[in-house]
Formats: sequence, structure tokens, C-alpha cells
Amino acid sequence: MSGLFGTLNTATKGLHAQQTALQTIGHNVANANTTGYTRQRVTMQADIATNVPGIGQIGTGVRIGNVDRVSDEYITTQLRQGHSTTSAHQSLSDIVGQLEAIYNEPSDTGLSNQISEVFNAWTYLASNPEQGAARTMLVQTSETFTDSIHHMARSMESLHNDTINELDKAALNVNSSLKQLDQLNHQIWQASVRGFTPNDLLDQQERLLTDVAGKLDINVTRDKYNRVSVSMQGETVLDHQSRKELAVVVGENGELANEDTVTGGKLGNIVVLDGKEAKVITPTAGSMKGTQEALDVISDMQSELDEFAFAFATAVNDIHSTPTIEGEPKGRDFFELGDHNDSKGAALSLKVSDALKKDPGLVVSGRSMDNEFAGDGSRAQSIASLQHKTMSTDVDSWNYNPVTMSHEPASTGTTLFGRYNSMVTDMGIVKQQEDNMLNTQKGLMNLLTQRRESISGVDINEEVVDMIKYSTAFQANSRVLQTISEMLDTLINRTGV
Repeated sequence: MSGLFGTLNTATKGLHAQQTALQTIGHNVANANTTGYTRQRVTMQADIATNVPGIGQIGTGVRIGNVDRVSDEYITTQLRQGHSTTSAHQSLSDIVGQLEAIYNEPSDTGLSNQISEVFNAWTYLASNPEQGAARTMLVQTSETFTDSIHHMARSMESLHNDTINELDKAALNVNSSLKQLDQLNHQIWQASVRGFTPNDLLDQQERLLTDVAGKLDINVTRDKYNRVSVSMQGETVLDHQSRKELAVVVGENGELANEDTVTGGKLGNIVVLDGKEAKVITPTAGSMKGTQEALDVISDMQSELDEFAFAFATAVNDIHSTPTIEGEPKGRDFFELGDHNDSKGAALSLKVSDALKKDPGLVVSGRSMDNEFAGDGSRAQSIASLQHKTMSTDVDSWNYNPVTMSHEPASTGTTLFGRYNSMVTDMGIVKQQEDNMLNTQKGLMNLLTQRRESISGVDINEEVVDMIKYSTAFQANSRVLQTISEMLDTLINRTGV
């Protein structure tokens, strides 16, 4: 179309194009503080020209090419992967931090101080074997020591259970996100086949993918309709045809939260459910990976605390109950471990002998089991010396000498005190390493976030400049429209016979 009516149409299309651009700017400004929002930009193109004989082609105005999301897929992928790594370090650091709080070292109420108090009580008894108050103080101090170990063991068991529950909760969150992604895939497909670009739906999709990546490391692919397929460790959990769910082994025998059982499944394993099939996956990043590692740390600390309690009780009992004088019967154990013959569960079962609690006078301080020799504190002194005695970490390899009332020195090993300090030190090293890795990863994520914001983020100043540009163009097109209207008025109403 040419002539005045063609120009009128050109100006009208210009108005619509600038209005669309201004509407997009308004959408950007409104979502300037929306997490995960990707700014949008209107692409304008010259419309198809018309051929005028004798003149050539005359332009017919502008048309909207597309409304694009301004994003960099490479940076988006890096951010998603970085989020997985950061979440893994954050989760492990947080849980080990809770474990550190259980140990509460160094402090006046920590177990190391209780150990010192027990050995000090034995030393005082060795110096004052004739005092009944010294035995009473020893029993009471030892009860405080065992109470502290019980509290630590129960707290670690509670933390272990809470960590399992956290894993299971994370799996449910992943399942929820996968379900939403499945629904978005369908909505995005419906929009795409109609020729639309569902920018806001794609933003929602990316936020959900980031949420899933925060739990587990994932691999994401897209088809031509921008539908996503998500796989974990080679196992596809979502595509445009199907969706699978995750579960966590919450029982020692492979039980899941829904009471199904996974053959060969271990406590804390993450499995992908596909009908009646269940496949164990091993994530390499994400908060669930960090939580699994934290479970291992907690289990190790529980085992080490059990071994420490068992070794401590065994060392004291060897000296306290083994006769030194020929013909004497075996004495009472100072500590009781219930029905335990090994270290498993020793931290919870350890207690001072009931007989000694009822009658502290039964505590043996000298070589004779019945405290026959007044002023003899040699046995108590031998127990007190355990504080500085190097012993093998393998209790079964100990060789106790009743004559010297001491364990044979070990070529390698550590003291009971050193054994406990080693536990605290190992845990502190894990915490420090994770904190260092977390700080490094956060620095990298800040750089990636800045790069993303520089590309995809909404810059208010830039939007204001564009708003002025498009509003000026809108006014100019309005002026053209007004001018053409006046020309048509002159042509139609003011000319003629």
C-alpha cells in the first residue's frame, strides 16, 4: 500500500512497536528486584517493502521481530554447577559445625576438662588413700565424666537422625521441583508451537533447575521447544515423556520412608525410583552430597567416641580389678559397659559400677584388693598415670602386667587424652577445610553472579534511557499520524468542485 493511507499504516505500526518496547521496559523495571529474572529486549525489524512502478521499493514501517531474553547460556550453566558445589560445601560445613558444638572444645564444660578432673581425682586419692572423701569425690567426678559422654553420644545420635531426615526432605523437594518442571515443559511446548517465546516461563524453569542443582549435580539438555531433560549420574529423571522420583534409604536394612525396601541399599543412599526398580546414584555435588559426607563424619565420630569410652573403661578396669597379690580374687570393675564386649555402643552404656556408687569405700587404691594396707595409694597412682601413658589404639593388643600394675608400653599409639584430642583435631580439620573451600567457592560465585547481572540483570539507568528513546519515537510516530490525518482532511473535505 502506498500513498497517504500507506503512510498512515506505517505510522500506526510504529506506534504499536514503540508501545510494545515501552511495555517491555515497564516489565523489566517492575522485576528489577525479582530473583532469577532475565531482562527482556524487543527486537525491531523493517517491515516488507512495497514495490512502486517507476519508483522502486518503498518502506512500509516496522514490525516486532521478537521479545528476547538477554542471557548467556554458558554463564547460566556455570552458575548452576557452581551452585551445586557451593551447596555441598555449605551443607557439610553447617553439619560439622553442629558436631563441633556437641564436643564444645576447648571449654570448661568439654569432655577434655572432665577427663582431666577424673585423673586429678585419682591422683588425689593416690596421695590421700585413707580419706573416704577422696573416694566419694572420685566416684562423683567419674559419674560427671560418664554423663558428659552419654550427652555427647545422644546428641550425635540425634544429629545423625536429623541428618537422615534432612536428606529425605531434600529428596522430596527435588521431586516437587521435577514435577513443576514437567508441568512447565508442557506449558513451554504449547507456547512454542504457537510461535511465542515464553520468556517468563523460561525464567521459572531456570529457577527450578537451580533449586534442583542446589540439591544434586545435574546435567541439563533442551530440545527445540526449550523443554528440558534432567539426568543425574547418567540416570534420566525427567524428559518430555516421563518423570522419575528420588528417595533416600532411611533404615539400616534398606528401608525407604514409604516402607519399601531397596536391596543392598545402605543408610543415606539416594535412589532413583522407576516403577518397582530402584537405582542407587552417587552425587558428586549439591547439598545432598554434602549431607551424605556429613553422615560419614558423624558416624566416624560416633565410632571414635565409642572406642575412646571402651578404651578408657578397659584401661581403668584392668588396673582396678586385676589382683596384684597372689591368691587374691579378681576385684570389681570401676566402670561397667553393660552387655558390650566390644566398643560398639560403649559411649552410651558406660557407667560407674553400681556397687561403687552405693559404697565409694569399695574403690581400690592400693595393691591389696581390700585396701588392707593403710596409706597405700599405688593402684590409684597407676590409674592416674594413664593420663600420660602411650598405649596402642587396638585394645585387643594390650598386655597388662599385674605385677607393675601397668600396661606394657606400645611402640606406636597415643595416650587416652591424646586419643580424644585427636578426635577433636580431626573434626576441626574437616571444618576448616570445608570453610576454606566454601569461602573460595563463594568468591567464584560472586564473580559469576556479577557477570550474569551485567548481561541479564535489569539496569534501571539503562532502562530509563531506553524509555526516553522509545517514548520520543512514540511521540514522533504520533506526530506523523496527526500530520497524515490533517492531510487526509484537506484532501477529502477541502478539495473538489
